[in-house]
Amino acid sequence: MASTTKYPPYLDAYNAVPKVLNEIKKASVPPKFTLDFLATVLGLGSSSYRAIIPILKKLEFLDQASVPTNYYKEYRDDTKSEIVLGNQVKKAYADLYKTAEYAHKLNKETLITKLKTLLGVGDDDKIIPKVIATFQELVKLSKFDGTIETEKMTSPPPVDEFEKRKEEPIKATQSTTISKLNRSLGISYTINLNLPATTEIEVFNAIFKALKDNLLDE
Repeated sequence: MASTTKYPPYLDAYNAVPKVLNEIKKASVPPKFTLDFLATVLGLGSSSYRAIIPILKKLEFLDQASVPTNYYKEYRDDTKSEIVLGNQVKKAYADLYKTAEYAHKLNKETLITKLKTLLGVGDDDKIIPKVIATFQELVKLSKFDGTIETEKMTSPPPVDEFEKRKEEPIKATQSTTISKLNRSLGISYTINLNLPATTEIEVFNAIFKALKDNLLDE
């Protein structure tokens, strides 16, 4: 049964979770999160840490190519790391949260019972305790009652309609303001106008009307 059951994320060495996440905060963001980075930069070369990469992908801290995401970067900020992790834990353990809306508040025995029932495994299942232990290690580092603005939201904020309307009369009166300023400063213009060779009086009327409307003061 265990080989065909789809388990939520877990580590055999679940106590490695806080160590890895703590080191992530200290180190620079790598172009790619590899086993070499884990061993040489984070100093976590033991094989027990290797399974953290699939966990980080489940948490969406890494994409499928192991490239750090905005969630990874935001987690490094101590002012919001707990909330970022809490949000991602809920996603990674969505099936568990289907059994209890506040799964992070339940004790180990209750969580094990709920997950066994959900997955349909027996009491002798060896993976379930590891899943719950991993989940609880993540819960210890998380906060579930806060919200933050994330960098993933890259679109500009909507323009407030009231503010937009306030700008319209300003634009509409710019030419009037400039005209009054010119008058107060005594600014004058010399306009050279090349008239077309025509005897049609309507053509001249149209030209001078356009000149008056667009260039001359009322």
